Amino acid sequence: MSKTPDASSVARIFNKVRVDQRLLDWVHEHHQKYLMTRPGGYRAVLRQCDLGGLDFRGMDFTDSELLVCRFVGANLRGATFRRANLWGASFENADLSGADLERADLRGAKFESANLTNTLLTGADLREGMVIAEGAVIDHDHGSNFRSAVLRGTNMSESKLKAADFSGALLDGTVFAGADLRSACFHGAELINADLNGARLANADLRGALLKGEGVDALYSRGATLNTPQLSATALVTRLEEHARWVASGGRAGRRADFTGCDLSARDLTGANLAAAKLGYTMLAGTKLRGAMLAAAKLTGANLRAADLCAADLRGADLANANLKQAKLDNAKIGPLPGTSLTTHMPG
Repeated sequence: MSKTPDASSVARIFNKVRVDQRLLDWVHEHHQKYLMTRPGGYRAVLRQCDLGGLDFRGMDFTDSELLVCRFVGANLRGATFRRANLWGASFENADLSGADLERADLRGAKFESANLTNTLLTGADLREGMVIAEGAVIDHDHGSNFRSAVLRGTNMSESKLKAADFSGALLDGTVFAGADLRSACFHGAELINADLNGARLANADLRGALLKGEGVDALYSRGATLNTPQLSATALVTRLEEHARWVASGGRAGRRADFTGCDLSARDLTGANLAAAKLGYTMLAGTKLRGAMLAAAKLTGANLRAADLCAADLRGADLANANLKQAKLDNAKIGPLPGTSLTTHMPG
């Protein structure tokens, strides 16, 4: 019966190479021999290599070292990277559905817009880690990046996800049981029937996240930051009137509207004057904003899924990391705001 070789076994090292499919197949063949302790085996060690667009389907890179490598747009369906060192790897737009990354070192990895359907990430290390220039250093303000990724049925139980960024991601049936999600960011994300049993959620930021399923109410008592409950109709009208006075007076009267972290989902704000309003991390899913004045508005991390923004004025608005999936933007004004240095900042 074969056994996994120790780290001292022979390795073939590739550094800063653009790998083509033929070379990848060669590396995989010799890595398999390494795993089975057969003659001619070499442990796969690739550092800062470009593997973008390649076909990894069914390949097994268990215990490999693929440090700061790029897998952008690669097909990794059903591939195995158990205990692999993938520190600082980039998986943007890659297909990792059904892949096995159990206990892999993925600190600082990027999975932006990747498909992680049914991916196994149990016990993986996805904590802080940031690549700077030629080196690789730990940056305690940056976790792994899952922005706009699809995580359907993804198993991340017992994973280390401190400060990970799930902004705009779809998390449907994702398993976070026992995971460390402290300070993780879920702005504009959709969490549907996620398993958060035993997860550490202190300072996790779920403002602007759409939450469905059991266990949502328990989040309030576990240290997570969530949207405030919906405003009453009277309170909403009062804030809008005060804001209109503030805009009309150039800030000399009234009060600038601050809806940061509020739940305004499915409300009718057709034609509302929200110019320069604070709407960061606000829940605006399904909200009617047709013809609304949103010039210079702060909409960072807001959830605008399926919102009606037709003919709205978004010139100079900041929509960084906002969720605009299925939003209607027909005839919306987007671009520079005359008389200012501001221009519309769209997500992505």
